[in-house]
Amino acid sequence: MAKNTWAAAPSFYEKPAYSTALRAGVFIIVGFIKAGAAAQDYPEDEVIVTALRAPTPVSETGSSVSVITAEEIIERQYVFAADALRDAAGVAIAQNGAAGGAASARIRGASSGQTLVVIDGVVANDPSAPQGGFNFANLDASTIERIEILRGPQSLLYGADAIGGVIVVSTRRGGTEGFLEGGSFGTARAGLGAGFENEDAYGRVSFSGVTTDGISRADVGNEKDGYRAGTATLAAGARLTERWRGEITLRAAQSRAEIDGFPPPAFTLGDTEDIERTEDYLASGRLLQSFSNFDGALTLAYNAVDRRNTAEGVETYSAKGGRITLDYIADIALSDAVRLIAGAEAERTRAEVSGVDESARAGAVFAALDLTPIKAVTLSIGGRRDEFSNFEGATTARASAVWRLDETWRLRASWGQGFRAPSLFELNYDQFGVTPNPDLRAEKANGFDAGVEKLFGEKRSQRLAVTFFQTRVDDQIDFDLMQNGYYNIDEARSRGVEVEGDFALSPRLSANLTYSFTDAIDLSTDTQLLRQPKHKGTAVIAFTPVDDLTLAASVIVNGRENDTPAPNDAFVRLDLRAA
Repeated sequence: MAKNTWAAAPSFYEKPAYSTALRAGVFIIVGFIKAGAAAQDYPEDEVIVTALRAPTPVSETGSSVSVITAEEIIERQYVFAADALRDAAGVAIAQNGAAGGAASARIRGASSGQTLVVIDGVVANDPSAPQGGFNFANLDASTIERIEILRGPQSLLYGADAIGGVIVVSTRRGGTEGFLEGGSFGTARAGLGAGFENEDAYGRVSFSGVTTDGISRADVGNEKDGYRAGTATLAAGARLTERWRGEITLRAAQSRAEIDGFPPPAFTLGDTEDIERTEDYLASGRLLQSFSNFDGALTLAYNAVDRRNTAEGVETYSAKGGRITLDYIADIALSDAVRLIAGAEAERTRAEVSGVDESARAGAVFAALDLTPIKAVTLSIGGRRDEFSNFEGATTARASAVWRLDETWRLRASWGQGFRAPSLFELNYDQFGVTPNPDLRAEKANGFDAGVEKLFGEKRSQRLAVTFFQTRVDDQIDFDLMQNGYYNIDEARSRGVEVEGDFALSPRLSANLTYSFTDAIDLSTDTQLLRQPKHKGTAVIAFTPVDDLTLAASVIVNGRENDTPAPNDAFVRLDLRAA
């Protein structure tokens, strides 16, 4: 179970050079309230994942999946979800500046718009963002119970846009905890959550906030760019009858970030009085049924993002995006060896951006068969059809397999197709010299991966996994400054290797290692895709000299990234923690 402590050190600064950035902050725990259960202690072969949008043991999943638990979030003192994702294999975080700067996740070289983000069962991507991606800058980690990263095309069950993969975030349902922290750069952070959970019902309300004086976002700047944010959540569920349950989830977040602009006469990045304000809202209601061999869930959800930028009190940019979805998914056990997962969904999206005020509708049906022909093998195969009101539809398919050679060896492989229609922004934006492209085509992907996993230890909680992957995307959408608009890359290809290792070197010493080699290129120009390091690795060492004290060190190595107008230098970052 998780340690009873919250002592988080904000990762607000990363020096972009071949050097070591050592965060030297002193954090004072002012108050503490009883901590709730952070993560259930499953043996490795019983961890439940949502690769099939229904609870499935990881040993029966052919998909390439990584799981970040609440226990790891607490012990590694992650402040934001982006901090946790940065340490995961196959995931690259591109963040503009320090605290509050827009942070996007890229899986296996895919763009942020090709990564689908699901929070408590609700798609949270921003329809008003240029690619329709999700901004992780304001997603506080203190309320998160679990993060699952599904790598590779996942469009079959999760829908269009999931070309690179899916990030599934689940928040806590029960437990009570509180924390208050302070440190360097004028940083303070606090949170309080209270809830209960039993067989018939659960409920939880939480509040968290962070503030910091920050640092200058501009290299040449000396004016501090501050940041503050707050989040409130409410989750509740209850058994209605023996076979039916109801659930609701509400989430609201606000942030204020001081940012730098491009002042005259040089019009290069420098100190300005620009401010970016963001409001995020998410609400869902779910009705669940449970029969002897037939489970189902009907979900109605809404999410919205409202962003506004000002310079010395004058509005310079605004964007509003919203999505309403209705979906039903069924999990039917046809026999001991055959399971059917099928569903349908409908959504309406809207984007209001400078020059854009558009909406679109989409619908889909999907089905997958999960087969266990023999005890050691699990297969999954299925298809999906998407239809769009403003673009032609598409049919995609996916297949995966896992072979359990024995209790410690597993072989995995998966193949899938993906499809991403141009976002409302890409199709319609016409400001600042940008010209809409009527010939813009949808992105189509085809990818596969194959890997081997070895489990160690008495409870098989130690492991080493190696996975090879390759994905090709036809007609990938990009922005060209020379053409002043969005256009299609003929073909992009991403391939590489991911290595994950979890080791117990002794009863009190553990190590977690990840390494990703990602060769992501535009095949028409043979150049590296933007903001994707070819090499990325992390090493986390934790030592518990006594039961209530944990000492840890993390090293992050991030390789050089291609970017405009100039590449981003490689960097090495060292974090030291004690709790």
